[in-house]
Amino acid sequence: MSGIAPVLRETELQTRQRQLLGLGTLLLQQAQAGQWDAVRLTDGRFAQFVSQVSRNPQLWAALQPARDKARILYQQALQLCEQETQVRKQEWQQLSSIREGLTAYGEAQQWD
Repeated sequence: MSGIAPVLRETELQTRQRQLLGLGTLLLQQAQAGQWDAVRLTDGRFAQFVSQVSRNPQLWAALQPARDKARILYQQALQLCEQETQVRKQEWQQLSSIREGLTAYGEAQQWD
C-alpha cells in the first residue's frame, strides 16, 4: 500500500498544477479579450483555489514552479485590467467635463 500513496500525491500534484496554470491562462485570455465580467469571476475562482491548496503546505511548496508561472500570467492579466481601468477613468473624466460644460452652458442660457 505504501507504493500507492506517492502515486496519488504525484497525481494530485499534476492535477493541481494543471488547474493552477489553467486558471492563470484563462484569466489572461479573458483579460486579453476584454471579458471583464468573466475576469472578475475567474479571479474569484483563482483566489478560492489558492486558498484551498495553500492549506496543504506540502502541496503548496511542491507547486512552487507552477505558482511562479501562474504569478506571471496573473500579473499580465492584472496589467491589462489596470490599463482598462485607466482608459475608462479617462473616458469618465471626458464625459464629466462635457457634462460640466453643458451645465455651465445651460446656466448661461438661463441668464439671457
